[in-house]
Parts: sequence; structure tokens; C-alpha cells
Amino acid sequence: MKNLTLLCVLTFCGTATASAQVIDVDQPSTNTVMAAYNQPDLAQSFVPTMTNCAGAGVLHTAGWGSGGAFTAQLWTALPNAGGTMLASASTAASPGSWTDVYWPGVAVTPGTTYFMVYLCTDPSMAIDGDTNNPYAGGQVYANAGFGGFANYDYTFRTWSDSGPSYSIAGLAGGGSATLTVSSATPGGGVLIGYSLTGAGPTPTPFGMVDMSAPISTLPTLIADAAGVASLTTGVPGRASGFTLYTQGADLTSGTLTNSLAELIL
Repeated sequence: MKNLTLLCVLTFCGTATASAQVIDVDQPSTNTVMAAYNQPDLAQSFVPTMTNCAGAGVLHTAGWGSGGAFTAQLWTALPNAGGTMLASASTAASPGSWTDVYWPGVAVTPGTTYFMVYLCTDPSMAIDGDTNNPYAGGQVYANAGFGGFANYDYTFRTWSDSGPSYSIAGLAGGGSATLTVSSATPGGGVLIGYSLTGAGPTPTPFGMVDMSAPISTLPTLIADAAGVASLTTGVPGRASGFTLYTQGADLTSGTLTNSLAELIL
């Protein structure tokens, strides 16, 4: 197993409750392969019901492609229609399963239309969908210029932040990554654990975590007055190609964050 530098091996301890994210918009229906990533400009419009958006997911089609880095971006309008990107996150994706990414909760207005833009480094992968208009709050966009398909919806979901949330930026071998926990208890301790061996789940004294043993942790961080705890650390080049499984915890409230499975590029 290859390890990140400057991290120490510890064991989670304490007690914790469930993770930070809850599903807001959910469109689970599928009856077709909606679009492959070799088609440009894939997006889905949606109307949130909660006051923040903290992630997005799609169902990737079984048998299409072999896997790659999936990215979801939250926009106020389509990129070619004057939209502003509010958030973005990436993670490893595989055909035939849901892929979710998370970011610190971004304020959104319930009842207002927003857009998720989807990208993947494997152009042969595809997203499932339904052609019978299962989600009345939005529609599919695909092909150059974000062509609209009014009665089509991807098989997708969005997430909202119900507690501390966790995100990673810049995870690439030979570079540095910034690990951030948001919406934690101001002035409280924050712990971030990671594993390179698998997704778990693993029972620990801290709770059920989405990592396989052995689990390592960063030194305890202290959240600032806004409830944000962040650390930038180097990533060795030899770690490229591995998947980093990681999760945080608010030590004051005893609450686990969402878990992430990030491909080290």
C-alpha cells in the first residue's frame, strides 16, 4: 500500500452520528441510455427544495466505458447562457453504479431553476435516463451548445447539507491537496481520516465509517469562527492512480461528514 506523506496512522475514537448530506432532488427512474460523455455539453436543470446544494450524483450505464474521473458542476444558468458556476467536485466513477460528488453547502433559492453540468474523463461512459418526463422540474441538455430535450431527464439526484460537509480540491500526484470540512462547530476539533485500501464500511469506536482498515488520520484541526477547518498537504507522485477513501468528523457534535472516494490523478 502507498501512503500520503506527512500523515500519521491513528485509530478513530469517540462516538459519531450519521453523515452530513441528505438527498434533495431525486430522479431514480431509467428506461434508456440517455447520453455518453463523447457527446459534449451534458447538463440537467433542476429546482431545489432546500436552501443549500451540497453535491450531485448520476447513475452511470452498465457496460459503457471502463471508468474515469466524474465531475459535476453547479451553475446558476447554462454556461453558454451567462451562468455562473457555484461549485464543482470530482471523484472516481465506474459503469453500472451511482456516482456522487460533494462540496461544502452552497446557498440556493428553493423554487429557482439551477443546472448541473456533467463531465467524465472516460468518453465511453454514459448516463442513464428516462424519456417519459419523470421529473417535471427540469430536463436534459446534451450535444454542442447544450441542446434541450424537454421530456427527457437523466437518472440523477442532488444533495443538501444537513451538518458538517467535507471536500477535497487539487488531489493529484506530485502536487498538493486541500482538505476542507465546513459547517463544523466553530472553535471545535475536526478529524479527517483516510484509507487507500477500500470503501468499507468499517465499524470503529468512532462509528461506522466508509473506509477500510488500516485507517489513518490527519492531526486534529480547529474550525474557525465560520465552522471551516482546512489543511493543504503534499501528495506524492507515486500515489497517482490510487483511490483515496476519506471522511471527516466534528468532534464537538460527534457528527461524521460525508465520505469521499477520490481518484488521485
